[in-house]
Amino acid sequence: MATFPRSVSLAVFRAHIENGLSVAVGVSLAGVSVGAALGFAAGVAAATGALCVSISDRSDPLSQKLRIMGLAFLGTVCFTALSSFAAFSQTAFILAAAFTGLWTGLISAYGRWVLSLAMSCVLAFVFAMGQRFASPSDAADHLILIVCGALAYATYAVVVALLFDDRGRRLLLAEAMRAFAGYLRAKAALYNPDADRALAFRALIDAHATLADRLQSARDSLYARRSHRMQLKRIDTLIALLDAFETVLSSDADIEALRGAPQRELMWRLNGFVTQMSEEVEGLTLALRFRHGHTAPLSHAEDARQLQAMVAEARAAAPDDPVIHAFIATANKLVLADSYVAALATALDDATPPSAVAAGLDLELFRQDMPQGLGLLLRQFRWRAPALRYAIRLSLAMTAGLALTLVFPRFAHANWILLTIALIMRANYSVTHRRRWDRVTGTLVGCALAVTFINTLPAPALLLFIVLAVGTSHAYGMIAYRITAIGASVSSLLLLHFVDPLLHPQFFERIVDTLIGAGLSWAFSYLLPYWERDDLPRTVASLLAADAAFADAALRRTPISQRYRLARKRALDAVAQLSGAIRRLADEPNTNRRVLVTLGELLGANYLLASDLSSMPVLVKLRAADLDAPTADAAIAITRERVVALLKPDSADGPHDMALPQRDDLAGMRANAAMEVLGRRLDHIEHAARKVARLANRPVIDGA
Repeated sequence: MATFPRSVSLAVFRAHIENGLSVAVGVSLAGVSVGAALGFAAGVAAATGALCVSISDRSDPLSQKLRIMGLAFLGTVCFTALSSFAAFSQTAFILAAAFTGLWTGLISAYGRWVLSLAMSCVLAFVFAMGQRFASPSDAADHLILIVCGALAYATYAVVVALLFDDRGRRLLLAEAMRAFAGYLRAKAALYNPDADRALAFRALIDAHATLADRLQSARDSLYARRSHRMQLKRIDTLIALLDAFETVLSSDADIEALRGAPQRELMWRLNGFVTQMSEEVEGLTLALRFRHGHTAPLSHAEDARQLQAMVAEARAAAPDDPVIHAFIATANKLVLADSYVAALATALDDATPPSAVAAGLDLELFRQDMPQGLGLLLRQFRWRAPALRYAIRLSLAMTAGLALTLVFPRFAHANWILLTIALIMRANYSVTHRRRWDRVTGTLVGCALAVTFINTLPAPALLLFIVLAVGTSHAYGMIAYRITAIGASVSSLLLLHFVDPLLHPQFFERIVDTLIGAGLSWAFSYLLPYWERDDLPRTVASLLAADAAFADAALRRTPISQRYRLARKRALDAVAQLSGAIRRLADEPNTNRRVLVTLGELLGANYLLASDLSSMPVLVKLRAADLDAPTADAAIAITRERVVALLKPDSADGPHDMALPQRDDLAGMRANAAMEVLGRRLDHIEHAARKVARLANRPVIDGA
């Protein structure tokens, strides 16, 4: 029973859950306040305006919230007006629909942050399509109600962001910690001697990609404000989390040696130790529920002692076995990582003062820029620009959907079809493919739920379910689109029931409209496509450049903190980008399977290279007192030059004739164990870099 409250707390203390709840409350307040004064129909119109703006209400940094909400308000008002007044001319309305698709596609050039803004515009356009105005005056009256609801919600969102700024940042930090816990669980699975090694390694890389995304969201929010004590405490916690992650990542440097190791008991011990770390990290997220949380690190000293004792026994039994040396290095790194988890708990505790670490870093360099400016939009008017091709594709699909409804007005409904097209179609084929089936299945489930609710629940309960459905669809928009489709179908169909309870056939019509929209989105996804394979050479080149910069920063006995941390971030982000590219490429038609195999090998090799490079600062920390500084510096410098040269484009063979003074002697210096370990690690890093360079320069990637 003791685990039940913890399970519930972990389930509900989530950024997307609280964001969805906030949106549901805001939309409800806007609709109820206007409805109480002007009637139910006016309240529904105001709630519609609020709902359009709420699409853009995400967990953004406070410094960006006012601008994003302002743009969402303007988009909602402008596209409501465009749809409302263009409806009096069929030609004007067709042009308006085409422009909506074109605009939505073009602004995708500004990146992920603008996707929700684009949906605010589309939603406003199609909601206004569902209205029937007798005159422009009626359209103007409706627009005023939309403005009231949109303005009310935008104001509400900014005020909530101001009041709950610290909680919002705590939620994002908690999400990063949960992603790290997930990464640790994936790492533990890799040490399971009974697990499929290839699948476990792939799951680990996927968990790393998720963690990289969560870490960036946390950086963008936490690093934006650092003037108060609690803000510095949050930054300290994130930095401690990054240090723990780096140390765990460095333990992967020897994973190849451990694969298939006969020492099953040692593997199970590593599995249990890492699992224990993951549970502690996940539990620590609950301290962030409170502004002034108190935590104390759990003592794993006995578990660490037992782990190292088992490794020592194995070494005594086989002192020359290289696999045992890999176990020793891995165990030492994991014990060090456990100490960083303890430091994470200390940083979370309100009683400890903030450190001076953040003061020595230019944190702005670690935040992700929001692309902006009119110049970026103008640069998209090139035939090969992905945003322009997507805009044309989306515009033609929406125009075709509208034309279909004009030809068959009794069997197709323009607003639902256009909304389906806009929600499904994305700039790349892979996301469009996945969202298409999520939309279809989500609509089917949502319609079934709506019919059940209407036939079994009283009116007050139905209103409550509308609010819950709005919050649910918003909460899962970026996480599980199928759930969003279910919530959106339930909320819209229940609203239709209140407007006109006799229109039950609309449930079946919505399904037909969804199938039509999904079909059009599929057909037009082949028009002017911009395939993921077109970007492969650029993605791989960026990966190698990030690797080279990371190697240059990491291969030093005393790395410069700012430079090293920034290079590490960019290299790990590049690994995550390649992982995402491979997933998207796998969904594309006519993909060369050999390309996927090669990219999978490159991803694995690059991940191990990043682990190797991350192991260098950890090795120096563990062995600093025993290293011969001048000799070590010389060997590290030579390896750095070779690795950076290897990672340049078209350098798969590398500089074979480059002299390596003292490298052979260093690797064999048994009189100094620390120097021997360093030499072995430098050899391994160069081998890993050579493998990455060879895979990256395979012709199959360039010809993909």
